[in-house]
Amino acid sequence: MTDTGTRGHGDAGTHFNGFTLLEVMVAVAILGMVLVTLIGLQNRGMQDVMLADHITTATLLAKREMTDMLLKSSGTPTTDSETEGEFPEEEFESYTWKKTVVTIMPLENVLITEMRVAVLWKEGDQQEMVELKSYK
Repeated sequence: MTDTGTRGHGDAGTHFNGFTLLEVMVAVAILGMVLVTLIGLQNRGMQDVMLADHITTATLLAKREMTDMLLKSSGTPTTDSETEGEFPEEEFESYTWKKTVVTIMPLENVLITEMRVAVLWKEGDQQEMVELKSYK
């Protein structure tokens, strides 16, 4: 008799053409877990890129406000103050700023002025912030 490639009970020379249902189910389950993990990683990666973009924008806006504050205060004595506001540009409407000036006197004849600029924005349900400090 010739071997036709079918399964037989106890035949030593039987050939198997294909996978069993169990093997296919295990492979599909592994593939499904890998795909779910990859989709989650991609989503997290996109969130990280958006956060990095917001941090970069906020840092540049804070630097702009700090430079403006330092130029306006050069040569004149500053008083303690705190102001808040929004950026006039439409593309920065989701950002706000807060400027704080505090005078510190660590020694009797030494006067140090601390200037802070904070840029705030909403990231989901959380309030995020970048803050710059300068001393003069």
